[in-house]
Amino acid sequence: MLFAHHHKTVTALWLWALVLIGATGCTRTEAPDPRYVQPANLLEIINEFRRLSREDVYRFDIPKDVTGTNILKATLLRLDDYQRKHGNGYNDIVEFTRATAYERLRNYERAIRHYRNVARGGGELAGPATRQFEALRTFQRISRTALPKEDPFEYIKVLDDVVLAWNALIREHEGTPLEYLARVEAERIDRAKVAFVELNRHRLNQGNELVVLGYSQLLSRHVRSKNYHRHLLDFGDYYVGLAREYSLRNDPQGLDFDIETFEGFARSAMKLYAEVAQQDGALEKLEAGAKLEGLKGLMERTRRLNR
Repeated sequence: MLFAHHHKTVTALWLWALVLIGATGCTRTEAPDPRYVQPANLLEIINEFRRLSREDVYRFDIPKDVTGTNILKATLLRLDDYQRKHGNGYNDIVEFTRATAYERLRNYERAIRHYRNVARGGGELAGPATRQFEALRTFQRISRTALPKEDPFEYIKVLDDVVLAWNALIREHEGTPLEYLARVEAERIDRAKVAFVELNRHRLNQGNELVVLGYSQLLSRHVRSKNYHRHLLDFGDYYVGLAREYSLRNDPQGLDFDIETFEGFARSAMKLYAEVAQQDGALEKLEAGAKLEGLKGLMERTRRLNR
């Protein structure tokens, strides 16, 4: 794999860089509580970045530093501050770190620019930087794919083609940070497909069934994603929308209202919300619990109206 060897090489180079900076870095005096102080030198910035930045951005959220800031965004700000105060010393290390942060934020244009700066410098990081920006150019090209605006079926077809392109990169970069980035991109397109069908379901033959199929495929394909619980809640919201829509079209106090149809939609939503509400540690747990309570209230009100 192109990147597998690169990953090992970069790890060794990072260690070399940390040793080099540590040997020549600033001496420290007694400092205030480090939770409230910006890192004073490049060694601290890179150590913090490597300690907190996760390679698997598909399964895990980007960690926060002690200030509660996204570590990738915080690192970019700290590198800017470091260079303002200390000039362009260790420029290749600064640029490579900056490029890695932009890469994991999926800002491929800026990542490529900074990797290219390192490559042009011809130092020890030039080789890894070259391999990285060449790989990211493919990411950038796929992410810029133009989508048709007129024909909905052509729109879906192009999205399918884009997913296939991301899946090819997942296989090519298996076991590396680029695999996880490609998975994030593929998931984003899969979610966009469901959203498009959901918005246009009344224009499509068996539109509701297609939405259910889309959500089911999204969940089965991305069961390990950090967004899995979010997808479950969105699916539940869809069923609640169907229940509300049914009760608007058919007065619950009238003779045409079928309580079983309404509650079928509601129970489908409840099952999805409950799955998330039972997940300890999930960011969406409280939200799911609140949605469950709101849905129970909606069901009770509708039953009373239907009596």
